Amino acid sequence: MQKIFKLLMAAALLTSLASCDPGYTIYGELPAEGTDGAKVYLTNITDGSPIDSTIVENGTFKFEGKTKESQIASVVAMTPTLRFVSNVVLEKGDIHINLVNDSLYGTPLNDLYFRSFTADSTASRMEKMLNDLTNKYYATASTDEQAAIAIAADYGVAMSAYEAYKLEQARRVFNQNKDNIIGAYALCQLVENEDQGMDFNKLDSIMNHSSKAISGFEPLRQARRHLFNIANTSEGKMYVDVDGIDFVTGQPTKLSAMLNKDQVTLIDFWASWCGPCRREISENLVRLYEKYKNQGLNIIGIDVWDKIPDHKKAVEDLGITYPQLIDTTRTATDNYGVNGIPAILLLDKDGTILKRNLRGDDIEAAIVEALKQ
Repeated sequence: MQKIFKLLMAAALLTSLASCDPGYTIYGELPAEGTDGAKVYLTNITDGSPIDSTIVENGTFKFEGKTKESQIASVVAMTPTLRFVSNVVLEKGDIHINLVNDSLYGTPLNDLYFRSFTADSTASRMEKMLNDLTNKYYATASTDEQAAIAIAADYGVAMSAYEAYKLEQARRVFNQNKDNIIGAYALCQLVENEDQGMDFNKLDSIMNHSSKAISGFEPLRQARRHLFNIANTSEGKMYVDVDGIDFVTGQPTKLSAMLNKDQVTLIDFWASWCGPCRREISENLVRLYEKYKNQGLNIIGIDVWDKIPDHKKAVEDLGITYPQLIDTTRTATDNYGVNGIPAILLLDKDGTILKRNLRGDDIEAAIVEALKQ
């Protein structure tokens, strides 16, 4: 009986200690004037989903919570005229953040984040130069066209230098922090820049040989999946099937059921609300379908991120007569690594992807070449 009592007491003590775990407390500051009553959100940087929310009082706000492991979140404050956004590391301790001057301090990783990305005099100077050039451009554009053109050219040079510096900064921070999420965040910045040649194999190798802080960082895991899907649907690969609804019949179907082995197929990822998508259809795809459909061309529109009534009206307005597959699972663009639409690709008769990212005159040239074969 006494042994059981001691075990119960030990369990109660552990529960008590857990309930006393202070977790994190974020003390935030905003301008006192004009921000009282404004909503402030703590959001997940991976998908923007809310973690917590609060209200500004006397120019201050506070969040309290617990996290099993350190993670980076965004603090977003919105007033009728202004929007403030800044990142913060959720970890145990008192964290202080000022959304006006972007100061951040209080815990080891937040101090490191601030030193690595915010408290950089060179970056700040370059940002000020860009802001000054922007203001100068708008002040000059209406009075002196030649001066405005010169300022725009200076801005382009300054922006290129700034982007190069930020990439070098991210590379340096990653190399110095391969054991924590600050390094993971820096690696994300490198991945997001297409000029770095960060394909799936390169990122996969880095993550497989890195600490858990890097390999387990969800934005990086998502980036790896995205790069895999791009590689898996690159030129020379077989198409990936898509589930959806046949627009004409209203019945569930697949992309594979709409392909014809005797035809090359142009696939167009689009949506009714997308202006560039509508222009590509009206200026090219409708015309090309009528011109080449009897020579072996099939076109399939895959409607994404859309509503069926809006899609129906767009089909009528644009005069589309080729098949339409409605992506009801919202996975089509993910499976093809598509970030933006329109996204147009061409398949050979056997389903091999011949071309990706076709636009304008390149569409007809690719069709003609494929039909020759």
